Amino acid sequence: MYLIVGGAGYLGTNLIEAVLEKTDEAVCATARNIPPFPPTSRICWEACDIEDRDSVDRLADKLAGESLKVVVCAAFHHPDAVQQQPRKAWNVNVTSLSYLLNRLENVKRLFYPSTDSVYGESEGGHHFQEGDKTTPVNIYGRQKTVAEQLVNGYGYNVARFPFLIGPSLVPGKPHFYDRIAETILRGEPMEMFQDSYRSTLSFASAARFVVDLIEMVAPVPQIINICGDDDLSKYDVGLMIARKLNVPKDLIVPISISGKQGIFETARAQSTLMDNSLLKSVLGLKRIELEL
Repeated sequence: MYLIVGGAGYLGTNLIEAVLEKTDEAVCATARNIPPFPPTSRICWEACDIEDRDSVDRLADKLAGESLKVVVCAAFHHPDAVQQQPRKAWNVNVTSLSYLLNRLENVKRLFYPSTDSVYGESEGGHHFQEGDKTTPVNIYGRQKTVAEQLVNGYGYNVARFPFLIGPSLVPGKPHFYDRIAETILRGEPMEMFQDSYRSTLSFASAARFVVDLIEMVAPVPQIINICGDDDLSKYDVGLMIARKLNVPKDLIVPISISGKQGIFETARAQSTLMDNSLLKSVLGLKRIELEL
């Protein structure tokens, strides 16, 4: 059985879809507030707030007899929000994560989604490999670095993701992709940074790669970058969305992040690029593109 902790988020919903598509396994998905998804025989939803230990205990007790393949998506994500509430974020990203790992039994394989924010700034176009030193520039990146150490210390696996994008599968919760699409389909311009680069990947591709790794019989690297081959700015991604929707590309308006760091409350790396050679070697892939 798959356990997707935080299954009602953007990545969590795509993970559920990938499990249903690629395996015959049942899925137990958790959320603090379960969205109105249509019922299906292979998915059961459990209300669980990882900050609430009684809630985690009930979940662990209910699944005690199951052999589990786990992805822990529940986290305090947004760097600015982490900066504003560092103690609450620590409780979610570190303290509660530690308790959850210690309570789950019969775990066959567990993946923890992390972030390129642990690496920091790409100097001279450097593409970070898994063994590179982590130099996060903000509290969020530092907390995720500690979380990675907890997960690896338990013998589990970490997937480091770049900026992920794609249509939201969560009812009533649009993603940045959806806001871009809605804006340009109305014929209105959308400003997007042209000088900040990531190894961008779609939620759907990221989810499928995680399931492929979980389903492997062979050992899996403790830390692995899951990202695309191309260095893409958000402006580049916007142009791709415009082409997909067959709308004029000049509705995507390039702007510079240089000198505009003030729009963020916390420091962010301008560009963080990742190397995906290990992923391609493990899964036998030749090229990984952003598919929207």
